[in-house]
Amino acid sequence: MANQLPIATADDILSELEALVTLFTDAFPDAQIVRQNIPREPQPNTFVIAFQSANTETETALSYVNTREWQIIYVSGTSENDSANVLHALGSAEKLLVGNPRMVIPINDGSLRYMRIGGYSTTQVAELEDGNKAGLAILQTEVRKARDLPTYEKIMETGVRRG
Repeated sequence: MANQLPIATADDILSELEALVTLFTDAFPDAQIVRQNIPREPQPNTFVIAFQSANTETETALSYVNTREWQIIYVSGTSENDSANVLHALGSAEKLLVGNPRMVIPINDGSLRYMRIGGYSTTQVAELEDGNKAGLAILQTEVRKARDLPTYEKIMETGVRRG
């Protein structure tokens, strides 16, 4: 059991999702930010942030790293210029995330932990069934965590025996 990696909980993923939503809400105050589920009829100027996948690996004997992939979807309007708007919005998101000199996102769970940016990639613009233009980016993040180690009772008193 000691060699098994801890499993990321849904609370970890939700805390990280909320950290991303907070970052995007602050950076794009005019945009609608949607968590996890893509609306059936998304409105123009909408970012959807959704968890895609996770991987946990040993880093050291004392720590492990959770690597996550997040989908960042931007939906623009139906005009011909909206393809350029999608590319501009995803480019602005890239600058926000990868252009950040520290490349970290604080996790708002009361801890001092943060997500480190691993990578960011985008796809071409697509037209949705309703005519809106949309684009997809994949954001890779890492969170390092300490292992739960056993604790031992401390020695409370010492003495010297004679003889």
